[in-house]
Amino acid sequence: MRVGLCGYPGSGKSTVFAALAPGGGADRGGVAYGNIKVPDSRIDQLGEIFNPKKKVYAEITFIDVGGGGRADTGAFPPEVVQNMRNADVLVHVVRGFDNPMLVDAPKPDKDRNLFNEEIALIDLSILERRQQRWIKERHKGPEVEVNDRCVDHLMEGQPLRSLDLSENNLETLAGIQLLSLRPLITLYNLSEEAWEDPAFADKRELTVSGTGEVSLAICGSIEAEIAGLEPEEQTEFLEELGLGEPARNVFIQAAYKLLDLISFLTAGPDECRAWPIRRGTIARKAAGKIHSDIERGFIRAETYTYSDLMEHGSESALKSAGKTRLEGKEYVVQDGDVINFRFNV
Repeated sequence: MRVGLCGYPGSGKSTVFAALAPGGGADRGGVAYGNIKVPDSRIDQLGEIFNPKKKVYAEITFIDVGGGGRADTGAFPPEVVQNMRNADVLVHVVRGFDNPMLVDAPKPDKDRNLFNEEIALIDLSILERRQQRWIKERHKGPEVEVNDRCVDHLMEGQPLRSLDLSENNLETLAGIQLLSLRPLITLYNLSEEAWEDPAFADKRELTVSGTGEVSLAICGSIEAEIAGLEPEEQTEFLEELGLGEPARNVFIQAAYKLLDLISFLTAGPDECRAWPIRRGTIARKAAGKIHSDIERGFIRAETYTYSDLMEHGSESALKSAGKTRLEGKEYVVQDGDVINFRFNV
């Protein structure tokens, strides 16, 4: 999963990047990248049972898409827009603190609205050009109808993620990289004072809409400091602040929920690993996450649940208890399934 951090000048985007992706910052063409492992206690427990050569956690790649946007007009330069298009999820970092480099006080609601309007206008310009070309060509087909619906929806000031589009509808939009269709996390970057201020209570709450959007808050300066500490020191610092876990863990959970991701697991002496997939993925497609050959030559999925393994303690005990099963290619994989795929190519 590639998460693109966006924000206007002075929003503290780079500080948030340091908090979410500690040790990141590998620069490729002026864009900073950082990978973090998704905490998953199930992999740790599987490691205790199978004693594998390695444990592999799911990963999130954070992308600092670059700056240069204008907080007065909401406009982003073309290179930043292109970097946004390379992300699976957009994160709009919104300033919620006084910045000595800026004259204006923070206006989080204004910045949020400007950002949403800007990406909607970018999409609208693309789809309107497409619409005009097809009118000239007298082009007909389902893609024309979908394109027209999208234009109308954007003209009403609504992002495309809130438009009811079927899988077939979305296929007609493949390759266009529409930004308002991307899942969006609005991340309020608050000061320590704002974090304690009741006026910002609505910003601190984790809210999830039914249209592919989440909002939550972070105190970027504190979280960046926490991220730079050793694990033991992090625990002590969090306890002193009365916090249960780093904000990046809460962020990861929100991102997974937004994308409707789950993880199936593989376990053995070579490795124990978490494989993130979309909820509702069938077994044959899940096999393709490991290797295309396994998907192509899929025969059966030997499956049991992580919870059953924890209850019985070993695979042999699971088999004796009748808790293992063989599933076909149309089986819908569940979160926490431990799977060994049988295949032949």
